[in-house]
Amino acid sequence: MLYALHGFTETDESWHETLARDIPGLRCPLLPGHGGKPCPKGLDAERMVADLVATFPAEPVDLLGYSMGGRIAMRVALAHPKRIHRLILISCHPGIRDRAERELRRRRDESLAQVLEEDGIGPFMAWWETQRALRPYEPFPAAVAESVRARRLNQDPIGLATCLRALGGGAMESVWHRLGELTMPTLLIAGAGDAKYMRTLDEMAAAMPDHRREVVLRSGHAVHRERPQVVAQMVGAFLV
Repeated sequence: MLYALHGFTETDESWHETLARDIPGLRCPLLPGHGGKPCPKGLDAERMVADLVATFPAEPVDLLGYSMGGRIAMRVALAHPKRIHRLILISCHPGIRDRAERELRRRRDESLAQVLEEDGIGPFMAWWETQRALRPYEPFPAAVAESVRARRLNQDPIGLATCLRALGGGAMESVWHRLGELTMPTLLIAGAGDAKYMRTLDEMAAAMPDHRREVVLRSGHAVHRERPQVVAQMVGAFLV
């Protein structure tokens, strides 16, 4: 059984659309603050991990995470290694190592959370969609671009703000020093056009004892939206 965790501003539909036809037993849980799911006050990474693992069956599961979902997936695998059969990490990083840099990120996340709370989802998304890291390698077809934007604009700004404070890049401690503990078979995926995460996943691979590295050509950060069939084939081949 594969559990697939989505990224920030996404929903469970993101991975359903990409993998449901090829992966039997797929589960795509909504992360807190997304798709109408409340994000409780006081949530942190440790509680998020515990809440997620509580939904797993007794036998070990395969776990996939993209971007924010990938950061969560790493922490699940570190906290409960016997519950994870295989791990798939896509366009993600193990956290910000430098404390000062992480504090700057936390402050930025807090400012964005305030924009969500005070100005609403529209102004936030207008800024979010200008981020260089989110630009696709090639422009999406109009129908795809409209669908992605509609889903983002349908999110609850208060939920996203609370999630950003709890699970954003500035809130999570770095686990770079623990990557060697991830001994389960691991698939690392990044888009060839996503230079930052290509470098990050290369560095992650050097620290992980049992990994496979895959590059999605002609793709940026959101490989599952830009090249869904390619990603489905990579994931399916890894899980055989």
